[in-house]
Order: sequence, then structure tokens, then C-alpha cells
Amino acid sequence: MSHHQVVVVLPKPPDTSAGAAPGEVLLRELLPLLGEPDYAGEDTDPPGRWWDRWMIGGRFENAFLCTDPDDPRVLPAEDGEPRMVTAAPASLLDLDAQREAAAGRAADRWDRATGILRRHPDAETLRAFLLRGGERAERTRPGATAAHVRTPAGRTAQAERTAAMKAYHAQDAVRELTGAGLTHFAVRAVEHYSTPREEFVEQARRGAVPGWALIDTDGTWYAVEHLPGAGDGPEARQARREYLRRTNALLDALPGDAYLVMADLHA
Repeated sequence: MSHHQVVVVLPKPPDTSAGAAPGEVLLRELLPLLGEPDYAGEDTDPPGRWWDRWMIGGRFENAFLCTDPDDPRVLPAEDGEPRMVTAAPASLLDLDAQREAAAGRAADRWDRATGILRRHPDAETLRAFLLRGGERAERTRPGATAAHVRTPAGRTAQAERTAAMKAYHAQDAVRELTGAGLTHFAVRAVEHYSTPREEFVEQARRGAVPGWALIDTDGTWYAVEHLPGAGDGPEARQARREYLRRTNALLDALPGDAYLVMADLHA
């Protein structure tokens, strides 16, 4: 089971003139896009829904760097640095500063992780373990529908994937990466740090805001195309670069009164 960052762009801030809290208004505005917060198989759910529940903020509540977190239109995070908020108008966000901060953190992670991997040259990728466990395990990835996951074939594939991941994480290199705090954001850590440093840092810069997917003001979804068997290889990296190129261009072109909300989708 996984959590996915989804940035939702609304045409304008929530209308709280009737006295409702911003979070309550946002919940109502997101229902047509994401369905009920807890999946119940209702006709009102979006077609092809694959997430079983969602919430505003959640694990990703520190989503956007805000220049004025005290503005009443801002939905603050419950914890963390006050300027990192869950939702705010585009005019109050400093996306460039957020990107540069992410790039600096990525450079530090890459340097520390590659130092560990050089000490363990025999470390294997998660994909190698998944394919040994069965190709069905490799195909159990974000994007599978909730209905599919509940089928016998889906449960078998999930069990195979769980076993493969346990073996992968038992490797000395992955244990050391975990102990250094370098795997909490990357399930495929060995593949993740095989990316050249310059590309790794630039991808972190471009990925600082869009998250896993983005929903535009007209309801259009933008997400990385899943390529079966690609893992973190060249094709997967190219797909992510294209996704980030499109979504960052969209974000940078937003009018100031557009409103960004971070949603946490669980599947």
C-alpha cells in the first residue's frame, strides 16, 4: 500500500464568506475530482478510481513554500516549518525558492548514498528481486484499480511483491542506506541513486512541487506514464522528465488567484 502526492489546482481560493473553515470548503470542491474520501464503490466516484481513500494534506501537508502563511486564504500544515503549507493561492507561493532548496537537499543525499553503494558493489536492484519472485509482482504498482487489488490474482501478486521487497531490504547496502535515512522517499533506492548526480539534482529541483500527479483547473490529470518492466531505467526517467517539464510549465503559467491544494491518495 502506498501514498501518492497529488497537486490539485483550483481556479480560485475557497469561499469562506459563509463562515465555513477553508478545509471544509476544499473538501466539498475536491469531491467531484477525487470522489468520497473513503472508497465505497459509489456511482459518484471518478471513472477508473484506483485509490481507496484520500485526504487533504496527510503525509504531504508541508507541500508549498508560502511567502505569507498568515494570510486567511492559506491552509496551514499542522506540523513542520510554518512557511510550508498545505494549500494557498499561487500568488503567495515561492516555487523557485522551493525548487532550489530541494536541489540542495538532493545533492547532499546523492553524495552520501553513492558513498555507501560504492562500499557494496554487489547490491541488487528491487526489480531483480521482483522478477525472481514472479512477473506479477513487478506489475503490482501504483495505477492498479482498487477492484483489481482485491481479486485472487491481485492478492497473489501483492504477496509476491511483499516477499521480493523483504529480500531486497535485507541487503547490507539497503540496510545501511536505511540507517542513514536515505530510503524513506525511495522504495527502489539502489536504482534511485544510479542516476548521474547532475541529473539527480535537476530532477529533484523540477520535482519539488508537482508531486506524483497534478490535476489542472479543468479536471485534466497529469501523471507519469507507468512503463511495465522499466523500473528506474532510462525509459522511466525520460517519462518522469516529460511529466515534470509539462507540470512545471503549467504551474509557472498559473494566474495569481489560482489555488493549489495538496492531496494524499492512498492505494
